[in-house]
Amino acid sequence: MIDLRRPSPFIELAAVEAWDAWFRWRDRSGLRDFSIEDTWRRVAGALATVEPLGERDALRARCTDALAAWRLLPDERLLADAGTGRNGWHTGTLHAALNAAAFVSTDRTVAAVIDLAGMADCAALAVRVLDNAALLAGNPTPQVRVGILGIADALALLGLPYDSDAGRARAAAMARALAEGCLRGSVQLAATRGTNVQASHAYIARARSRGIPPGLLRMATRHGLRHLPLAAIVPQPRLALLANDVADAADPLRGGDHACAVAAADGLRSLRSPGYALNILRANDECRDGAPQTLADLPWTAQTAMRAALQPWLDEPIDYPLLGLHPPDAAPHHSAARSRHGSPKRS
Repeated sequence: MIDLRRPSPFIELAAVEAWDAWFRWRDRSGLRDFSIEDTWRRVAGALATVEPLGERDALRARCTDALAAWRLLPDERLLADAGTGRNGWHTGTLHAALNAAAFVSTDRTVAAVIDLAGMADCAALAVRVLDNAALLAGNPTPQVRVGILGIADALALLGLPYDSDAGRARAAAMARALAEGCLRGSVQLAATRGTNVQASHAYIARARSRGIPPGLLRMATRHGLRHLPLAAIVPQPRLALLANDVADAADPLRGGDHACAVAAADGLRSLRSPGYALNILRANDECRDGAPQTLADLPWTAQTAMRAALQPWLDEPIDYPLLGLHPPDAAPHHSAARSRHGSPKRS
């Protein structure tokens, strides 16, 4: 029995199955990733190799910490292939996602709060990670996108209803942190690695209207941008399941003991999961006064209202189908499913 009150790499069996099926390194000699920590170290180590020699250890440590805390979920192709000798991410847009739920304090002796400054810092790190991945793949001008998942879990842990003005306002603050962090990461890279696009007057005006700090806008005008656009919320079902089954993208919670399907080389693994937020709340005996809102409790307009609250901070429209109006899909949205290498046996 997992004690959810203590730090653990996994608190959800469905996440273990997702890691084993989609992201665990195997080759013809058998298992190479014996634990999720091996996966984190493999990915962070590979991404750090493009840094200047004196900065590699710092980036490796920073990236490993963000991964191990479930705060940063890089492109699923990076999780599967980085550091293995394969290069499955050399084409297409590179994605990463911040897990909003992982930025909510878990100290139950005080009121739950979310670390928005930490989210912004992690967004800047995500931009750097994706830029490093592109350089590893020999692509100096890639398209990169950084989004959020676990928004509904974060709101539940904060005690805010998904369908409420307060919940939408807090979610919008998360999106603002994402936008600011992405811009900062892009400007910092432009200053050290070169710009791929100049910050136009229209872009600066839009960023200023968003409330982006003036100092950051001056840096953007001076150095240009490494990547544009950046902030975009798109479905990442595999990453959401790996992150202990948080709600995907801007979706509401799916509800207690919902079905999870993990398609693996050795067949379909079907499990049921309460999801991250309910796991945590139940473990801390915080559902006595009522469980948080889930999909079954909400009108479809709740999702559209949430998207409207997030959209002003994003560089691309949120346009994927509403949850509940289409079948759940655990397949990747931006790349073909990767075949597994070696034996499908699990340890």
